[in-house]
Amino acid sequence: MSRLTFPAIIPVRNATEAELAAAARTSVTLQAGRGLADWFGDDPVDAESGWRSAHAQRDAAMTLGFVARGDAMTDETASRLHWIYEVAYHAGYVHTSEDHQLIHRAEALRAAAERTDAEIIADWSHALDALYAHGVEHALPVGADPAPLDFDGIGNFPIFKLLEQHGTATTEILSAEIAEGATEGMTPSYGRQRWTAWTARHGDPTAAFLRLAAEFGAVRVYGPDVSLTPLGAWAVIQQLGATIEVLPASAELTPLQLIICQLGMSGEAFERELHAWLAVREPAGAVTALLAAAAEAAGDVYLATGVQIAAGIEGDTEAAWRSAMSLPAVRPYAVAELNRRAGRDAQHDPLPGLEPFECDAVVMASRAILAGYATGGADGVAAAVRQAAAPGPETVLFEQMWRSRHAVAEQALRAAGKLHPDKKIAKAARTASVKAASARNSAR
Repeated sequence: MSRLTFPAIIPVRNATEAELAAAARTSVTLQAGRGLADWFGDDPVDAESGWRSAHAQRDAAMTLGFVARGDAMTDETASRLHWIYEVAYHAGYVHTSEDHQLIHRAEALRAAAERTDAEIIADWSHALDALYAHGVEHALPVGADPAPLDFDGIGNFPIFKLLEQHGTATTEILSAEIAEGATEGMTPSYGRQRWTAWTARHGDPTAAFLRLAAEFGAVRVYGPDVSLTPLGAWAVIQQLGATIEVLPASAELTPLQLIICQLGMSGEAFERELHAWLAVREPAGAVTALLAAAAEAAGDVYLATGVQIAAGIEGDTEAAWRSAMSLPAVRPYAVAELNRRAGRDAQHDPLPGLEPFECDAVVMASRAILAGYATGGADGVAAAVRQAAAPGPETVLFEQMWRSRHAVAEQALRAAGKLHPDKKIAKAARTASVKAASARNSAR
């Protein structure tokens, strides 16, 4: 899971405490956990005779509505009951003695006490640990031997992946995350073989895990697509201690907030924000504001992203781009954009007065690679490298980058060397990075 790439700042529109609490109260799983705690009651119950025995299990299952009187108690029902116990335990609804031989309801729940909004949100967040620790295990077919895979404690892999994917991902992507967690410690090729063999025999547990997560209230499943719920996203962000940007209404976003949205949202979600933002602004004014914010922002990623947004704004914006020539950080992009609009090649046939500086292309390519890393991880790096190198090979681009002796080029080479999915291209980037470091040290 070390390869996950979260946005430096996550854009959010915070739900109110009342909304989060309402969502937590509708969690089918948390409701069942509270019901199981009430079934245990306040007097300590012997774990063996009062919980694990066949009679106790059936009575608890009937109380929760898992079986009706006269129905058989199946292995699947017993497994579901054990899952609810894990949720109740992690939520703090049931407590045990130090030797785990006695179980009783938490004192805070005596006399059917209602939970406040803050308490129910905390209960739900604590219970989320059950999904992380035991969710995938409980999603396995009853009786399936997990060996040689390890499904313990990997429920956070697909949930965190959803946050990295700006809240929405396909079941295929999440299945790959579960596979990575289950084969952790194995070589990639051996892990793939073991995962393929195990799922061929027992099936992929991803769909069953997502059903548990949906019942819990952490995700919503729409066919092949899965999204974090507002409560799920809030809880994960809190647990990770991520930096957030609380957004106003779309039309009231600052240009910097719009850039943060581009870096931290799905493409579809960002397009909605951008459309609403542009609806109340003239195109030229929007471009001017974005380019000024991009020039002032700290970091090459924000600069490259702001310019990218501005370049996609339609309308009469040429004057805005010409005005941005006075901003040193934006000038290379303005030169390229104005030449492009005139049908000219900035590198080989620029308009008079719009000639690029010697290293402009390398600097822009390097910033694009870093922006690709920030928005798309390894895939984003690969796409940015290919676009910057086209129509030539990547090795030529890397040669130009290390010879430029720009700090941003060195950063981009390191990113490409570490993350590019093509091993040959990654090796070429690492070689160029070494050359860049050697040239820098020689100059000193």
